[in-house]
Amino acid sequence: MWQIPPTTGLSPEKLNLPPIPRYYEPLEGVNPVDLGLEGYKRIKKMMGDQGLIGIFVTSSCVLANAEDIYYYYDHPELHEKWAQNQVEEAEKRFHQIMQMEVKPDFLCVGGSGTLVFQTVDIFRQLAFPAVKRVIELASAVGMPTHVHSCGPEAELVKIFAKETDLTMIDPLEMPPMGDCDLAKIKALYGDKIILKGNLHTTDVMLNGTVDDVIQASKVAIDAAAENGRFILSTGDQCGRDTPFENLKAMVETARSYGRYSY
Repeated sequence: MWQIPPTTGLSPEKLNLPPIPRYYEPLEGVNPVDLGLEGYKRIKKMMGDQGLIGIFVTSSCVLANAEDIYYYYDHPELHEKWAQNQVEEAEKRFHQIMQMEVKPDFLCVGGSGTLVFQTVDIFRQLAFPAVKRVIELASAVGMPTHVHSCGPEAELVKIFAKETDLTMIDPLEMPPMGDCDLAKIKALYGDKIILKGNLHTTDVMLNGTVDDVIQASKVAIDAAAENGRFILSTGDQCGRDTPFENLKAMVETARSYGRYSY
């Protein structure tokens, strides 16, 4: 049964957020974004050693809305062909990326809300073959792979850790948005896969104080940092109006409390 989100129809003010602007000032002098190879190389150069740049190859989420679900059940005869198409397109895109003059730091093979509109069985049937194939190809040439999938993710961590050589997975959201217990996941799979997350997007990052962020960061570090293979980050994206001070507090806590000794 479909459920209406509890925030449907609520104004931002009732959620302690600034009101929606009644009008927007026109932006002048905005240049179009170059999504081609030259644009990618420019971004890679600008980022330098300050971060990593990934390129999307294929998605762990094939069904992403209600219409997709209806189509899936209305056309069962297309499932096998659908999955095979995903594999072929993923292989093609992988080889194209590997021919690039400036290669990415990692490959993206995830999809937001993988287990929101898909069951685990549907994921295995439609998306996993292509995702697994890209991970195999990437591992063979030493290219890291990354899955982002907000929402329920505990079962995905298990699948990727046990059945693939995936490099990293995030955001490992905690309830109610997700189903991940960071300490438990670390204990089960932390020696097989890099974990990234999982500070609460709204309660901590958006609405919390600096002290809340520091405390939550320490809890996450204590839960998952032992023996490495953990990246402190947010549990999914940072929403509109997330205070810069909170972002800074997370980074500074990672640098101090979470620093490894070599």
